[in-house]
Amino acid sequence: MDKVYVVTDLGPGDGGKGGIVHALSCAQDDEVNLIIKRGGAQGSHGVRTSYQESFNFSQWGCGTFEGIPTFCSEQMIISPVGLDNESVALKRLGIADPFLLLAIDPNCICATPFHMISSQLEELLLGKNPRGTIGTGVGRAYRMFLEDDDALTLRAKELQDVTIIRQKLQRQCDYYREKYTIAIKNLVLPEDADLAEDNLSLLVDDGYLQYCIDLFVAVGQKLSFMDLPKVLSQSGTAVVECSHGVLTDADVGFKPHVSAIRTLPKYTNEMLRAADYDGRIVNLAVHRAYEIRHGAGPMPTYDADFTHAMLPGSHKEENRWQGIVRAGALDLNLFRYALECCKATPIDGLCLTWFDQIIKNNHLWPICTRYKNTPSLGESYGDFLKSTARPEVQEYSIPETYNRSELFDAVAEILQQHIELPLTMLSVGPTEIDKISQRI
Repeated sequence: MDKVYVVTDLGPGDGGKGGIVHALSCAQDDEVNLIIKRGGAQGSHGVRTSYQESFNFSQWGCGTFEGIPTFCSEQMIISPVGLDNESVALKRLGIADPFLLLAIDPNCICATPFHMISSQLEELLLGKNPRGTIGTGVGRAYRMFLEDDDALTLRAKELQDVTIIRQKLQRQCDYYREKYTIAIKNLVLPEDADLAEDNLSLLVDDGYLQYCIDLFVAVGQKLSFMDLPKVLSQSGTAVVECSHGVLTDADVGFKPHVSAIRTLPKYTNEMLRAADYDGRIVNLAVHRAYEIRHGAGPMPTYDADFTHAMLPGSHKEENRWQGIVRAGALDLNLFRYALECCKATPIDGLCLTWFDQIIKNNHLWPICTRYKNTPSLGESYGDFLKSTARPEVQEYSIPETYNRSELFDAVAEILQQHIELPLTMLSVGPTEIDKISQRI
């Protein structure tokens, strides 16, 4: 590969990575011929095309509609159930055999339905103090690997051995049944009792275990394996499509509202260099033109009225695991914090998304440039953000008469007043033709 774009969300997720990856895949001046996935299989990266295709990708890359193949790197936690569901959905859209566009690193960790059960039960145990989780088990799969290495963890290469599949799924089922059966019945809130019982019942259902085994075997037979050095030895341009966001990084995110995995671009860059890649790496940050957070976690600029105005079209629904979706003014304090977290791998440019919603908001762009107060003595920054920070919000008026070029320049100028990061792409609509960009 001559060039690799690394796409990183600077927020807690939901930044608009799908549309940016798709736009890069369609660019005329860079022939992208590979999408590399890193992170977790629970991502939902939305793509809307100018030719009326629409899909939310999780494990296939956001260049799939252009026929660009996907490689799931060793740093991608895959979900065999998700692979089966996503492939069926892609077939309905006319992709005859989606697995022909997918290769997997044999060492990928597999998230299983039993990890999903654990994820949901753990959230129920938190009661009125949610951490926030998508609830698919990706984080639980990684935590299990960190705790017990490969004793219970299923690897992608093992999906073609029915004996190993049966052994490890049975062990996972037994492990979680012993861990939760008594605790859940005694500790969950009364209103969560039915949800808890539904999950617990699957841990004692031999038919469900067999269903999982059969599905994993069927998916395993469709997989093609490859490693990153071989992938990178091809010519062309690749895009690394990462899940999650910097603010949910396991270490620098605001605990407990974090993922189990590392989300910083540093780890993507290290992965590429460890595979002997010596070409150009372009690190791109993605962020909405406003703040958004799906579920629990600090968000000082949250505004209920602004949320109501911004969320139509975002396709984010409330559920017990993630909680409500919140939106608010762009918070440059959080933005600067995320950039500081990425300083080991400097960001080359910013892709600002969903600006069309700002235009629909009477052309007024609310931005929080600072907080009116500071953390009190002994107060952690996370607690400050969650409870006591008082945002100072300034509204910028965007003239209705601006053409695309003038709009790009105006947005870039406003941002340059507050952050030292060049604007490289501005999204003013859902499709690839709605992206205004500068050559990187």
